Amino acid sequence: LGGRMSQRMNSLGDKMKEVFQGSSQADKFVEEATSEKNGFSPDWGKNLQICDMVNAEGLTGQDVMRGVKKRLSSKSPAVQLLALVLLETCVKNCEKMFAEVASEKVLDEMVKLVDDPQTSSQNRDKILRMIESWGEATEELRYLPVFEETYKSLRSRGIRFPGRDEESLAPIFTPPQSAPIQSSSLARAQSDPKADPKEVFDVARNSSELLSTVLSSSPQKEALEDDLTRALVEQCRQSQLSVHRLLEGSPE
Repeated sequence: LGGRMSQRMNSLGDKMKEVFQGSSQADKFVEEATSEKNGFSPDWGKNLQICDMVNAEGLTGQDVMRGVKKRLSSKSPAVQLLALVLLETCVKNCEKMFAEVASEKVLDEMVKLVDDPQTSSQNRDKILRMIESWGEATEELRYLPVFEETYKSLRSRGIRFPGRDEESLAPIFTPPQSAPIQSSSLARAQSDPKADPKEVFDVARNSSELLSTVLSSSPQKEALEDDLTRALVEQCRQSQLSVHRLLEGSPE
């Protein structure tokens, strides 16, 4: 009996160690992606690397969202903005990430920033755009009513929303992507003449929206010279060709 108990305790200890190591690793990646050294320019390579690791289950979405929540509570406007960009990138590129945003009460931290008079107008507007976009996505997020409830609660308090922009209009889930960008969905769409039309259009839309996000979040000169931007532009071109092929092959 004592031996079995000892084995169980050791197993539990190993599991706890894995949990804390995973959390620590996620914190490290999130802190690097949202470092104040980056100024107000997102590190898209690190952002997408985090998404890839979540999709490959190298990091848990829960641990990443805990790290993002910590960074949102920073007093640095730059860190707050980079955390918001990372958050937005994760929910656009990682399946089921919205459930982690809800469970870790990341929305509560965002509302705190909206109510904090010290929050920069840029960050406040970005938060409101994100919440509005999520709150109006009633069909996609019906299973998580906290998003619509938060949006309606802010509106009922008289909070004025700046209106959504293209950066906020990305779909709820996009295929896993990495830098340089070349999604498996795009590869299938190019090589398979019987590719799912919805998948082809989703990839094309996701590519253009991610490119829009990159261009709107970075200084124009830096963005145009960035390897990620060039890869995204190439993916948009390839997606356009795939859409054309699909339309040409459609029955009249």
